[in-house]
Amino acid sequence: MNKYVDRADKSEASTGQETFDMTDVDALYKMAEVSRILKSATSTIEKLAHLASGTNDLTLMHCLVLVHLSRTVSCKQLDLKYATRIASPYLTKLIDELTIRGFVRRHRSSGDRRQIILVLTAPGRETALRLLASLHELTHQTQRDAIEQLGFSLKRFVITTGNEGLSDRDGKEN
Repeated sequence: MNKYVDRADKSEASTGQETFDMTDVDALYKMAEVSRILKSATSTIEKLAHLASGTNDLTLMHCLVLVHLSRTVSCKQLDLKYATRIASPYLTKLIDELTIRGFVRRHRSSGDRRQIILVLTAPGRETALRLLASLHELTHQTQRDAIEQLGFSLKRFVITTGNEGLSDRDGKEN
């Protein structure tokens, strides 16, 4: 017996033992296609960040940190974590890399030695401002609107499926 049955012929297909609805098969193909499109979109967004920053070694998250820090004189690392929603270990790594490049300076708060204060250096501020100007030139309002709509749709998908914080088998968040 044929493993797959054309939808026009039957609404169900049989593998010999079990029967399944072709809409489930179609849904699986659609999920795979969305997954491929999301990977492509992620790659495209990273390429935009590289173009806007003028370098291939600043990721989108580096750019996010630089731009956020450019909006203030100084910032607590904890406040940056909450504003950008970047996990602490990864944020520390990003700040280390930006510090090595001379874009960010960090020091301990004089009031509370546990707090780390971040400050953009002059080259970091210039890079952030150049990044924003380039990004504005590289993207059109329709693209920015599409990104916003995509983000909204993906959030809605995650919320409606109840899968916020899904964990894989190793217990790591996806």
